[in-house]
Amino acid sequence: MIRKTLITTIIAIAITTMVSGQETWDLERCMLYALENTPDIKKKIAENDNLSVEYRDAIMDFLPEIEGGIGANVNFGRSIDPETNTYINYSNFNNSYSISTGYTIFNGFNTVNNYKIAKNAKLMGVSEAQIIEDEICLAVIQAYYNVLYYQEMSALAQQQKEEADRNLYLTKRQEEQGVKGYAEVADMEAAFAEKDYNLTKMQNSYANAISVLKEKMSYPYSDTLIVEKEITLRAVKEDYIDTYDIIARAELTLPSLIKARGDIENARLRLRTSRWQILPSLSAYAGYSTDYATVFDNSYTTIPFLEQLEQRQGEYIQLQLNIPIFYGLNRHSNIRKNKNALHIAEYDYEKNRKEMEINVEIAVQDMQNALKSLIYADKRVKAQQKAHNLNIRRYEQGLISAIEYQTSSNNIMSAEAEYLNALLQYNLKSRIVDYYKGISYINQEN
Repeated sequence: MIRKTLITTIIAIAITTMVSGQETWDLERCMLYALENTPDIKKKIAENDNLSVEYRDAIMDFLPEIEGGIGANVNFGRSIDPETNTYINYSNFNNSYSISTGYTIFNGFNTVNNYKIAKNAKLMGVSEAQIIEDEICLAVIQAYYNVLYYQEMSALAQQQKEEADRNLYLTKRQEEQGVKGYAEVADMEAAFAEKDYNLTKMQNSYANAISVLKEKMSYPYSDTLIVEKEITLRAVKEDYIDTYDIIARAELTLPSLIKARGDIENARLRLRTSRWQILPSLSAYAGYSTDYATVFDNSYTTIPFLEQLEQRQGEYIQLQLNIPIFYGLNRHSNIRKNKNALHIAEYDYEKNRKEMEINVEIAVQDMQNALKSLIYADKRVKAQQKAHNLNIRRYEQGLISAIEYQTSSNNIMSAEAEYLNALLQYNLKSRIVDYYKGISYINQEN
């Protein structure tokens, strides 16, 4: 019945699309839309941009600092003669120019380690973004499959309601002919009411599933969202699955573990930096300066501008050695804190790795169990379909009661629902297994 219903619903949605002009959304398109519009992704993009800026700044720290200056000042009243360096009672003007540079020769490899930390942080930002993307995609997949389930269940419920309506009409005609009694008519009316209620229930569940999918996609609630109705089985995995191989791949490719390893490396670099901070630091400085001066007095002969600049030139070179003597226990406390931070990062990685191993084993078992359920459900649907087709004819011939017919109808509905659920569960679990193999959800084949 599911296969027939799928064909019917596919044709129906195609006609609806041509009439209304509305496009249908497949799973990949839903995931791409979510990745482009979810606020968490946009926030992470901005955060990663900050990490890129910090990485660039860490590279620039290897370069010397250069500073230039230009100054001008006018002194009024009693002031110092710029030529004789004695007090005079005339106003004067002074114009100065300078350029200086400084470079840290050794600071306990702080610059080098900061560069490595910034580089790791940038790479970790990519892993964190991938974690967010994977979580969003998985949420969209689950919501999308729920939509498919309730969409198909609504179609099945509609089909059963129409069948109950036909049987109610048939039973009333047979009552008029004296073949059926009023009790059987009442049973069919109750069956029709039950099918009508079930259809309403499934339609409400479908509407709720659409709302959840819109939420996961950050899709406007006021806009219509129509998903593709075709449900296909993903490629069935081999009978034997090497769980240890999947674990080994996951350890290398899983974004959460990549980030955890980055946390360990950064903690190790910070510890190394804090240990070197107890050593002296050495810096070099150099500078050049010159100036021009004149006195606002007619009797004063001012030396020409360029000549003064040449005469007043000055340069300096400076080496500065800073030796830490006493800073309380601050530096030793930093060493201890960073050592603890390294241990914490290692513990977190080990915890995440063990959780990954358990999750891989569970995912593989769930996928295999889902496949077994799917095979069983497929056999059950075929058997129930044959039995129900026979019961339809037997009821029309008056060989079974309305209650027996209703039981048969419920059985086929239950079998169809079980098959649909098993199919979607297998698709979901196989995607999770592929994810642990190193294939992100957005790059998986449908």
